[in-house]
Order: sequence, then structure tokens, then C-alpha cells
Amino acid sequence: MTVVVPDFHGKQALDAWLVGHDAGLLLQGPDPDSPHPLLNGVVVAQRPAAGTRVERWDVVTVWVEGGGDGSGVREPRHPLPMRLTATRWWTPEQ
Repeated sequence: MTVVVPDFHGKQALDAWLVGHDAGLLLQGPDPDSPHPLLNGVVVAQRPAAGTRVERWDVVTVWVEGGGDGSGVREPRHPLPMRLTATRWWTPEQ
């Protein structure tokens, strides 16, 4: 069974991986032995090209840029959460 390779160019890496999986393709980076998963960044190139017919579950190699280190977003949290003071004793009647 053959499938048509979608155009992954400009998609977020995770979105491209999901679209590829739904189409019956496996996406990988140019270095399949890389310890970094294909999750962050934007797809800037792919091989084979979009529109090519390949066998189902064939590999499509994608190149990704702008992925950062994947450690997550660190932004300041303002306003700061309220600090609740601990009470020594608490009873339901209070």
C-alpha cells in the first residue's frame, strides 16, 4: 500500500510527527541515533519531497530548526501566589 507524503515544511515538529503518523509514515531527524527526540522546533526541510508516493510506514527525514533545548518555558509568575500563614490549631467551628 502506498501513501502520499504530506508537506511538513513550516509545521511544528510535534505536529508534523502526528500528521505523518496519521498518514502512515514515520518521521525522524537526519541523525536517527540522536538522543534528542523530534519534538521541538519548526520543520525546514524534508526528504522525500511532499507529494511523493512511498510505501506505508516508510521513513521521512525532516530537518528542524529553532528547537532550543526542550527544557520548557520559564517565565516569571506575577502576581505571586498568596502565602497562607499556618495556624497552630484548626477546628471546624472556627
